[in-house]
Amino acid sequence: MTRKSYTAVINYLDDNKIRIDKDEFELQLEGHPDFPSLLAFSDALHFFNIENYSYRIDNDEKDILPEDFLALVKGELAVVNNTGDTITVNGSYTEDFFSEWENIILIVEKSEDQTYTKSKLDYAYLNWGIVALLFLFLFLFGYDDSNLVLKLIFAATGLIGFIFAREAYKKTHGKGTFIPVGVCKSNYLNTDCDLVFNSKKWKIFNKIDLSEISLLFFTSQIVCFILFGLIKNLELFFGIYQYGLFGFIPIAFLSLFYQIFIVKKYCPVCMVIIASVCIQLVAANLISFTSKGLDISAVLFLIGSLGSLIVLMNFRIKNQNAQKDENTLKRNLKFRRNYQFFKNNLSLQKRFTNKDFSSAFVFGNEKADQTLTFITNPFCKHCKEFYPVFLKLVKKYSDELRINIFFDIDLSRDDLDNRTVHVNLTNIYINSENKIEFLEALSGWYDVQGYSEDKSGWYQKYSKYFGSSENALALLKGHEKWVSSNGVHFTPNIFINDTEYPVQYERADLEFFIPELLSEN
Repeated sequence: MTRKSYTAVINYLDDNKIRIDKDEFELQLEGHPDFPSLLAFSDALHFFNIENYSYRIDNDEKDILPEDFLALVKGELAVVNNTGDTITVNGSYTEDFFSEWENIILIVEKSEDQTYTKSKLDYAYLNWGIVALLFLFLFLFGYDDSNLVLKLIFAATGLIGFIFAREAYKKTHGKGTFIPVGVCKSNYLNTDCDLVFNSKKWKIFNKIDLSEISLLFFTSQIVCFILFGLIKNLELFFGIYQYGLFGFIPIAFLSLFYQIFIVKKYCPVCMVIIASVCIQLVAANLISFTSKGLDISAVLFLIGSLGSLIVLMNFRIKNQNAQKDENTLKRNLKFRRNYQFFKNNLSLQKRFTNKDFSSAFVFGNEKADQTLTFITNPFCKHCKEFYPVFLKLVKKYSDELRINIFFDIDLSRDDLDNRTVHVNLTNIYINSENKIEFLEALSGWYDVQGYSEDKSGWYQKYSKYFGSSENALALLKGHEKWVSSNGVHFTPNIFINDTEYPVQYERADLEFFIPELLSEN
């Protein structure tokens, strides 16, 4: 599987209104030891809590196919839409689907509120920058209202050109953008931005990055527009660009020729950039203005252009370094998540000596051959960070694992509040009919355990389980003895069967190894 499979999965998620952090998804995907297999895609989706299932379906069972799904077609994942009468693959009608697919499909479990993004403010910095530029332009128009129409045209097209040049740069370097998938990739419109940006069918495009040229062009234009506006000599700016814009015409024709005759797909982003320059070219040569002639202010043009070039070159170097760091991280992730290497590392870790689990909080299948033991503390910050991963493991593998929880507690400490919290949580485990309430209570406690947090709601919700401390303390003494006899000195700590989880691994990586551990037995 290649980049096509990645694009198909992203398009499939977008079609189903499931939003994820695409950069993080790609990182998790390429860091998977089995990338680019179907398992890698499935596990990466599970990382984002997106439930997904793969099935093998024979051609004589095709009537049970869902309306939309991902399928392996010629070794690549593709988005398939099944209306019953027709089949489309990646948006294109095909009559050969059932002779080309590999009888394997992947579907996701949809929910109404699935949204997986790092932040809703991913573009906040850009939005505020645009707002600041708009106010600056308005100031310049009030500062000098001559040639107002020409100023408005250049300001609007320059800003639009900059925004789309930046998105073109991001697409060229494999980053997500705000441009809808249906605009940049449409069989109806014959558009495919990714294909245009990343195709290397011309050797010239191995050396020239048109997105960088466009970004430099519009950045320097905006900077020069502002500098010349502040000295009230925009006429010189228009005079330079009146002829300078002709230099962009060969680049525009080169891009159009490449799209129409070489890749035979169109790029709406490129079209907007070319249209912006053409509008400026027409406006500068048809709208009359009185030039004030060349003077010392022409130096500002060189300052603005060279300054923009230096800033963008520095930006390019930082982007290349960030890409190298990301590639290094991907290689490290892939190496670290290799199960055989993990298994060898696990065999070198210490083993616990006290195998008495009678005092543990037990979940899952008590008769299971495999055990997962979690040592935690209600006041441990790192436990709070790992706890969501632990809950996910309890939910997914409760039929196949016996899961033990121990509190790391020192009952000899003269700390009544600490003891009370441990006793209350233990009573919740003892007295609740559904032991899952204990897991929920511990999760809720992690959310409110800070000194400044209001804990009254938590106490009110679970106070019905609070009672005598005698039974709870007896159980906690068992926890204290187990933790001490096994030499556990930090939390969270994890034991897989009787072996301590390697400290060199991120605790969150545990979810990548449990499936393989279970598959061995």
